[in-house]
Amino acid sequence: MRISLVAAAVSLLCAGAFGQEFRATISGAVTDPSGAAIPNVTVSAKEVRTGAVSQATSDAAGKYTIPFLLPGDYDVSASSPGFQTFTRSGIHLGAGDHPEIDIPLQVGQQTQTVSVTADVPLVDVTNASAGQTITTKQVEDLPVNGRTPLMLAQLSMGVIPEGQPSLVHPFDNGGAADFSIAGSKIQASELLMDGSPDTTWDQRVAFNPPMDAVQQVTVNIFDSDAAYGHSSAGTANQITKSGTNQLHGTLYEFNQNNFTSANNFFSNASGKPVPTLHYNQYGLTAGAPVIIPKVFNGKNKLFWFFAFEELKDNTPTPTLTTVPTALERQGNFSQLLSLGSNYQIYNPYSGVLNGSAVNRSPFAGNVIPTNLLNPVAQAYLNLYPLPNTAGLSNGEDNFFVNAPSIDNFNSQFGRLDFNLGNNDKAFFDFRHNYRIQNKNNLFGGGNLATGSILVRENFGATFDEVHTFGGSSVLDVRLNFTRMDEVHSEPSAGINPTALGFPSYMATNSQHIQLPAVSFPNSGSGGFQSLGDTGASSLPSEVYQIFTSVVKVTGDHTLKYGGDARRYDMSNVAYGAAAGSFSFSTNWTTAGSSSTASPIGQDLAAFLMGLPTSGSYNEASSAYLSEYYYGIFLQDDWRVKSNLTLNIGLRLEQETGMTERYGRVVNGFNTTLPNPIAPAAQAAYAANYPSLVKTCATLALPGYCPSGSIAVNGGLTFATPSNSYVYPGSIPHLSPR
Repeated sequence: MRISLVAAAVSLLCAGAFGQEFRATISGAVTDPSGAAIPNVTVSAKEVRTGAVSQATSDAAGKYTIPFLLPGDYDVSASSPGFQTFTRSGIHLGAGDHPEIDIPLQVGQQTQTVSVTADVPLVDVTNASAGQTITTKQVEDLPVNGRTPLMLAQLSMGVIPEGQPSLVHPFDNGGAADFSIAGSKIQASELLMDGSPDTTWDQRVAFNPPMDAVQQVTVNIFDSDAAYGHSSAGTANQITKSGTNQLHGTLYEFNQNNFTSANNFFSNASGKPVPTLHYNQYGLTAGAPVIIPKVFNGKNKLFWFFAFEELKDNTPTPTLTTVPTALERQGNFSQLLSLGSNYQIYNPYSGVLNGSAVNRSPFAGNVIPTNLLNPVAQAYLNLYPLPNTAGLSNGEDNFFVNAPSIDNFNSQFGRLDFNLGNNDKAFFDFRHNYRIQNKNNLFGGGNLATGSILVRENFGATFDEVHTFGGSSVLDVRLNFTRMDEVHSEPSAGINPTALGFPSYMATNSQHIQLPAVSFPNSGSGGFQSLGDTGASSLPSEVYQIFTSVVKVTGDHTLKYGGDARRYDMSNVAYGAAAGSFSFSTNWTTAGSSSTASPIGQDLAAFLMGLPTSGSYNEASSAYLSEYYYGIFLQDDWRVKSNLTLNIGLRLEQETGMTERYGRVVNGFNTTLPNPIAPAAQAAYAANYPSLVKTCATLALPGYCPSGSIAVNGGLTFATPSNSYVYPGSIPHLSPR
């Protein structure tokens, strides 16, 4: 009973999905010397490197189709009693190729063979889709800065890169997807690997395999096949390699260092030497049949392929910033006063009200008394290094550093291919990569006051099986899973604010303990360097897919129908100022409420006295979001005559709205809801604007002045069990082809 239920579920899924087929198809007609059709002829396609054989049987009209062939080099053969055996070799199939290979059988014995060798590439006359394939040789030979294979998609017709030409690492998930297909927006096209979704929740690429693990990159800018969809434009498909009957592999390293590099302009201008640069990208690939001596010989049956890559990148980023001088740390700004009176700092505690304006007295000699210096600010000053360059006359840009952006990355890809017989083929792959980045750490060493840390870890797996029923019907079933863990943090994570002199409740109530951030938004162009960060977040996401497709040959028609169901999950929490954030401007240290601020200095003075202009403290909320995608299609490739094939298809797809697992989400605003603050708001309005209330009551404006006051209806609406969507999903889209 259980097996029957599974079979029924697969059959239902076969009634609807979109294809993203990365395999190839061979079809044609089998005829005798007079041109008459020959039925019941077994046609075989043998992949040369693996020995995998796929078969089909010609129908009553002599037509045959062999679908779902992995890209590779094939020999096609056919035999029937009373006819010579036909063999055609040298057939190269790329992803999505569909050549028509007609087989004219000659009268004779089956032991006699007619051999044909394909000397020129086959022309695909059965598919009106437009696109381009970057071939295996081009993948091997073309130089790619960063060795990210998806970048080769930009060489295809109809593809326009959006980013500036630069190094794109395999871990640059957004940069690798930064292109437009057929005029679409970036990150709006379908990115696939071996026909399965290879994207994050926001359509960045999830896994970039090592270059030596990729067989070809195929881009379609227009698909006449209704099996394709879920894209505002085209598709980009990376096809990976598999093991073969012979052991093959590669070993490589790419290196760049500062010994062969010119000095950076800013380093040179500051009299600094060529900064240290290390870029090492190395790895290996290998593939062969699975052989266990005296136990199992997997030649022609079972193959393995493995790829490993590691990348270590230390790239300097020349940075000029401003830090407090030794005198400024003591509250002494006298050196600024010598540049002009506009650098005068005023005592915030001396303010007097003069009409509607506040006037303050200047600090004598531009020196803040020691008793006004704040102990928390003094603790922060220990995180600043002293200036290391002259900078401008007012002290700006007095600290230069080649702050390195440090990336460590590793990637693993494994694949098993099974030839279970002429009627069953399957493969399974597992992929993983891990990247940790530490950048913008301006002060180096053990100083944790600046910088950011990014961690991305991707897992994925695909299982795919193709089964042939009776030679004229073929089923493909595929399962795919992708997970991306993305965490943004900072070096100061874990630092207890209490150690700097803050109240203990700031750490006790914090969801993410770190150095409270301080910033100086109104400093000059080279204003004082901020400390701490507010960008900590966690964004794990997952994609699940079940895909099925059936191909059936009936006369001149090759019918294909199938189904694709996906689930997208994302968990999100942004901590923000989880330990507090303080902004220091010039509000307290100018001559008065209407005075012009100094170019620099007054904001740092406010900081030294512990007088922030604004502050915030965040309590983060989390969300677990999900949405679904469904598609169904029916495609008919009708071979009207030997030189005319019609592609006719119909596709229906829908994307549901997004839901939050626990209903913790705002999903709208209702203008008619009673507002709980209405009585208090109406009372305050009546007390402060009695004449307006009287006028309103006299005019008797319905809906605006209930009970002689204002209406304050309206409020946010939240997800409920009966309406759990953040926003409604799209209506089903019908797309004829």
